[in-house]
Amino acid sequence: MRRSTHLEGPSARPVNSRLVPRAVLIVLFALLLAGCGGEKVVSPTGPVEGSLPKAAKGDAAAGKKVFLDTGCGGCHAFAPAGSSGAIGPDLGEVLNGKDADFIKQSIVDPNAEIASGYGPDIMPAGYGSQLKPQQIADLVAFLQTG
Repeated sequence: MRRSTHLEGPSARPVNSRLVPRAVLIVLFALLLAGCGGEKVVSPTGPVEGSLPKAAKGDAAAGKKVFLDTGCGGCHAFAPAGSSGAIGPDLGEVLNGKDADFIKQSIVDPNAEIASGYGPDIMPAGYGSQLKPQQIADLVAFLQTG
């Protein structure tokens, strides 16, 4: 069997191995450019119906029930709930002045920001999936009362 550096046939020409990587780069660059610049702002073609769902408004009284039913007071002290747990921080102190978004994040992602003097993974991370959105909103409203 003989080795050949060119293709067989009537239009066969030698393949320059240094040009192949360049050709591949050119093709990839062309494909990349083809995808750019396609971002356009579009307007609706007809009337817009409905609106985005609004965040659930919390009820502090219902939130107190969520706090007590889920056992938050077993780990946290919180005067409005009459709880004195000492495993986690005193919520009246660490949540004082915090907004609803911070409190919600502390419930659904407790390791996002950890209170001084406490380590990660002390608070269970499943409340975001175990509680319904309304229960979380209620709990946030209750925690804002402290």
